[in-house]
Amino acid sequence: MDQSYTDRKTPDTETLKRDFLHLRASLDAVKDKLGENAHDILDRISAQLESGNLSARLGGIEDELAALGGRLKDTGRDAATKLEGRVSEKPLASIALAFGLGLLAASLLRRNR
Repeated sequence: MDQSYTDRKTPDTETLKRDFLHLRASLDAVKDKLGENAHDILDRISAQLESGNLSARLGGIEDELAALGGRLKDTGRDAATKLEGRVSEKPLASIALAFGLGLLAASLLRRNR
C-alpha cells in the first residue's frame, strides 16, 4: 500500500495540531477567567465578613424573630382565653362541636389510608 496516499476526509496532522493549540489556548483563557472570578468572589465575601455588617444584620434579624415570637405567644394566649370563655358560656354546644369535628377528622383519616 502506498504511504503517500492521503484521504481527503481525514484532516492532516498540521491541522490537528493547530486546532489542538487553539483549543488549549481557549481553555487556558477560560481557566484564567474562572480564577479571576473566584478570587473576586472570595474577596467580596471576606470584605463582608470583616466589615461586621453581617453580624449586625443577623442581630437585627434575631431581634425581629424574638418580637414576632412574643406577638405569636400573646395572640395564642388571647385566642385560648376567648375559646375558654365561649366554651364556659355554651358547654353543650362546645361538646357537640368537638364531637362533630372528631367525626370529621376520623372520616378524613380513614379515606387517606
